[in-house]
Amino acid sequence: MDDATDYRFGPVLTPEPEQELAVTEVAADNTPVQADIATSAEPDSVKPQIRAEIRAKRDALSDKERAAGARRIVERLLQHPDVHRAKTVLLYASYGSEVHTDDLAKELIKRGKAVAFPKITSVAGLMTLWRVKHLDALIPHKMGIRAPDVTRSQPIEPITVDCVIYPGLAFTKGLSRLGQGGGYYDRLSTKIADNCARIGVCFETQLVDRLPQETHDAKVDWVVTEVTVYPYVPDPPVIVPVAVVAPVDSGAVIEPVADAITPTLSRAAGEGVEPTQA
Repeated sequence: MDDATDYRFGPVLTPEPEQELAVTEVAADNTPVQADIATSAEPDSVKPQIRAEIRAKRDALSDKERAAGARRIVERLLQHPDVHRAKTVLLYASYGSEVHTDDLAKELIKRGKAVAFPKITSVAGLMTLWRVKHLDALIPHKMGIRAPDVTRSQPIEPITVDCVIYPGLAFTKGLSRLGQGGGYYDRLSTKIADNCARIGVCFETQLVDRLPQETHDAKVDWVVTEVTVYPYVPDPPVIVPVAVVAPVDSGAVIEPVADAITPTLSRAAGEGVEPTQA
């Protein structure tokens, strides 16, 4: 396949309402543009309103707040067991007020992990994935959004990815996600392995109580913010030893459980018998 027909080398597109409508019209002509995801214009959907509100909240954060929040998110991700065990991690190239991922990418590469980034193609809803060894392989495309330079990157298949870090405009603590509306990560989610870890990242201000969900909408296994990781898993309860209380009329001394058992174990060991505990 030459470069002219290889979809991996198609131009980078930014989904817009007019483009989404055009996809719907083509699909009506039975052209298999995106057969695994049903597209719809969603004229009555509340999603555009939610996107606008959450984007405004995220943009309202100061540079200092975003930088501090991103650092804490990166720290939590580097400590996450799914990220720790992953050999290949798919990141997004952060843009604007999104959670910045460059420091995370640099640290993962330093730790010997394969780090990949997506590249939007001219095929509706389709991203190809490219491994990069240095962040200078990410170059600006349309709107200034960075994507891999294919001459300095290695193409990889979605099935080989162990962990995906999902961007999103909004998430819920119940692990629902709302993206930009292009369906790219929804489609990707059908291509990665079932045991691939799916981790959404956002600032705490991007969390909402509920999101409208459709059958093809991608969900994540975890949502990491600067505050915590959802779903929150509390530490196991600490069991405090109960003191042995002697009968009141016996005149015996009250002593802790460990102190009461220790002499018994010592005697048993000295007499060559199996230690027992009443």
